Amino acid sequence: MKATRREPDGRPAETGFTLVEALVAIVVLTFGLMAVTNLMLVAASSNSVANQGTAAVTSATRAMDMLKANTYDVLDDSPGGTTFANDHDDAKACDAADLLVTDWHCTDSVPGVGTVHTHWYGTATGDPRLLHLRARAEGTGALSGARSRAEFTSFRACTNSDPVTGRCPEAP
Repeated sequence: MKATRREPDGRPAETGFTLVEALVAIVVLTFGLMAVTNLMLVAASSNSVANQGTAAVTSATRAMDMLKANTYDVLDDSPGGTTFANDHDDAKACDAADLLVTDWHCTDSVPGVGTVHTHWYGTATGDPRLLHLRARAEGTGALSGARSRAEFTSFRACTNSDPVTGRCPEAP
């Protein structure tokens, strides 16, 4: 048997990647990783705001429940409070045993979430037998603020017509 020998037609075919192809692949990979990293940052930020929003709803609900637990007489004798402000330095803890409805604000420190500041207040309406109650809470984190706000309103009406225990104010 005779071995046949083949002569190349020119240059032999090169195998592998060229330097330019490798650089283009690295650039494409870098842009893809940057997009995924940005997506992760936005997701982490949104998760933090959502956690603070949930804590704010819990704190505002607790404040509204405290307002509802008081009688009309207690709320009518001490209407007041202020709109929401960032004066949490002198605020008691929201779960403090000595927290009163007349403290008008409190601060919650939620582990893993951060700090939530809550305000509540009652204002008179045109009818002296009716009070407007409002509770508002929001996270104090750098990214949350108004994005994590929870606000509830309610009315408290005087329905006691028993002359022995007290009367409601006269209708206007």
